This record gives sequence, structure tokens and C-alpha cells, in this order.
Amino acid sequence: MREEFAVLDVGSGKLNFVVGTKSADEIFFVKNFATVEYPGYFNGEWVAPDRLKSDIESVIEKSKFNFKIKTLYVSVPSEFTFVRTSGLLSDAGRSKTITSSAIKDIHKKAESFKVNGYTALCSSALEYVLDGDRRLIHPIGEIAKNIYANMSYIFCKDEFVRSIYKIATELGFKYVRFVDGIWAEGTQLIDEDYRVGGAVLIDVGYASTTFALIEGDGIKFKKDFPFGKGFLTDALATALNVDYEVANELLPKITLNIESDDMSVYQYNVGNTKFESKAKEINSFLHSYILSELVDFVNSCVEEIKELDKMSVAQSAFGANAFPSINDLTQFFLVGGGISEIRGAANFFARALSREVKLLTAGTAGWDKPYYASTFATLEIADKMSQKNSLLERLFR
Repeated sequence: MREEFAVLDVGSGKLNFVVGTKSADEIFFVKNFATVEYPGYFNGEWVAPDRLKSDIESVIEKSKFNFKIKTLYVSVPSEFTFVRTSGLLSDAGRSKTITSSAIKDIHKKAESFKVNGYTALCSSALEYVLDGDRRLIHPIGEIAKNIYANMSYIFCKDEFVRSIYKIATELGFKYVRFVDGIWAEGTQLIDEDYRVGGAVLIDVGYASTTFALIEGDGIKFKKDFPFGKGFLTDALATALNVDYEVANELLPKITLNIESDDMSVYQYNVGNTKFESKAKEINSFLHSYILSELVDFVNSCVEEIKELDKMSVAQSAFGANAFPSINDLTQFFLVGGGISEIRGAANFFARALSREVKLLTAGTAGWDKPYYASTFATLEIADKMSQKNSLLERLFR
């Protein structure tokens, strides 16, 4: 067994805490795990900041963690981060073989970028352009005179870093490392073959949705939207004129990807009284709500990226995009528990987008669910950061 890692995954409605390690056959073994519901965050602000410490303490205690591990890895939610892209040119003066040291030097230069009020989480390459015309993700071993790196930088609000660091150290951790959750999901769980040309990641949680374009080893575009399972539940409660808790119990009984006849009904209880509603009417309502909110948001992000592509045409040969960022071959991935937990929602979502949408999960048996993806992607990052001489170890040191 390799080193054990502790991860706190901060979601918009739940906190996950896991302690795990990789075995010799590269499979994660989970030693401790717990999840708790909590007030979460909205538009980049904690809903109940005064409860945050007790909620984090609760999920750690529930996992029966003994605090022998002194480093906590925190998966940072997208609403507390932003992405900036830029390019760096390294000219060797003559053609030579590109080494890992040359690539690390490029990332070292990137570390000098500062943004007031934000902490830099990491820098990563969307692609490397060698001598102005060769584009690739892994340039080590290639021969070139100059390297142009299309870089992606992720920054996190200082307020988030300070608050979580203070809580973690007060609870008993000595070190805290922050990892962008969307970046971890995209780079660790999406196959490189998809990322070379760019892949779309759509993370739908309880109260927040993130659209991200993952390219190479970084995030090229990212946008957040206040939508998730909690919004669907609230809309259903309003439509049925029932309490939120009643709608929340009904939601798992719904199947969205089937055509219901007039005789099909969904049943639910209000107190000791049993009620039923036509399945066709409820499905139609949720279809319309998902279309008007989630599908419209995704389509607007695609259009925004197309406009950005048009602007990039005017760039110089270095860093100019020869191909559209999103095209018919771009693979879309759905992750998170916002709609993937609702039967048929993922299939309906794919049909509404007129695209194939794959559910993204971690490969650990028993934990291969979309709502655990961020947790186990962060475990992957923690494991790689611990491996000496790796690029991740260098970047996060």
C-alpha cells in the first residue's frame, strides 16, 4: 500500500470526507468515508458560515478518522474559483530535445501570475505548440527550437482558503492543500484521447452547475449557473403544492426518459394521506424545467465558446486555434448528483442537447457513481502529488 490521503470534498449540498490509498494494482482502497448534508454555498458565498466548522467536524467524526494523517486535501467547488488562459513562449535559440526540466521551467514562470484577492491553485497546459505548427500535449522528447505553451491558470478566493485552512488546522490537520474539483474531474477521469481536442464537462450538483471545456491538462473555459437537484425539487414542490420534503421523497420514483400513458401515476404521501399525480404531467413539467434551465445554460455556453473562437482567429500563429473548440466530435460528460440520480434524466438531457452524453465516474468499484467523481478525482491528484519528481508534485509544492 502507498501513502494514505485524506480528502474533504465540498459540494453545494453535501460534504464528503474520505481516507484512501492506492494498492499495488492501482485501485483505491477506502479506509474511512462519510457524507453529511449541510447548508452549502450559493453564488460563491457560504449560506451559513457560522455552521461551517461544525459541519466539517461532523463529517470527519462520522468517518471515524483518527487524525494520524496530517495533510488534508480539499476539493474546491467551482463557484469559489475562476480560470484565466494565456500563453508563454520559450525559445531555446536552436533546435534541441525538450526535457522535463524545460517544461517545469515554463510552469515555474507561470507561477509568477498574481491576482488580488485570490490564491493560485495550479497552472496547466492546454497544449504545447512546437516551432509554430506542431500541437501536442506531451512535448518531452520532441525536438524543437521554441515552445509556445497555451496555459490555463486556476485561482481560488482567498476567503475560501483562509476559512477552510483555519477550520482544518483547528481540527488537527497540520497542512492543507487545495485542489480545484472541476479540474481534478476533467483531467483525471476523462481519457486523454477526448481531452486532446477538447471535452465538455457538465457538473450538476445540488444547487450549482458548472460547464467546463477541458483541453489537454487544463480548463479552457468555465462558467457556473445556479441550478441543481434542489431547484428541481423546489419546482416540483411548488407545482404539486406540497412541502419540499414530500417532493424530495417523490423525485427518486420518477422516470424521465419514458413516454407515460394517461393511466400511469406517481404516488406520494402527505402525512398519513396517500396522493397520486399523472406521470405524464409530472414528466412534462420536469422536462420543460430542465429544458428551460439546464439545457438553455449549456447551449448558451457553447455559443459563447464559438464567439471566443471567432475572436481567437485574429491571434498570431502561436496559440491560434485552427479547429473549433466544440464540434460534432466533441464528447460531453455529465457528472455530479444533480440529475444523474434521477432515473432517465441523463438520457433525456442527452436527447435535448442532440448529443451523446456520457456519465463520468471514478473507476473504484463500489464508488463508481457520478456524485463521488470529485471526491475520487481529488484522491487521484493527492496520490500523484505525493510521487516525487512528478510535475504535479512540483506545481503544488
